[in-house]
Amino acid sequence: MEYSKINYFEKADSLKHREFIISQNNCILCGTVLELKHIADCGTGEIKEEAFCPHCEVKTRAKTHVLN
Repeated sequence: MEYSKINYFEKADSLKHREFIISQNNCILCGTVLELKHIADCGTGEIKEEAFCPHCEVKTRAKTHVLN
């Protein structure tokens, strides 16, 4: 399985760090790069983030971030 090369500002030299980055950016089932969707709600001061695989059509992550 080949993953796209992503450049990061922080060091990602350790194997555990690289594995974590891959798990956050690629589908755990097929390795496809995940698509991210962000929706800002100014009324509640939140940003909703969803990550999904366009190949498997699986939602892998759904988070709500509160703006301070």
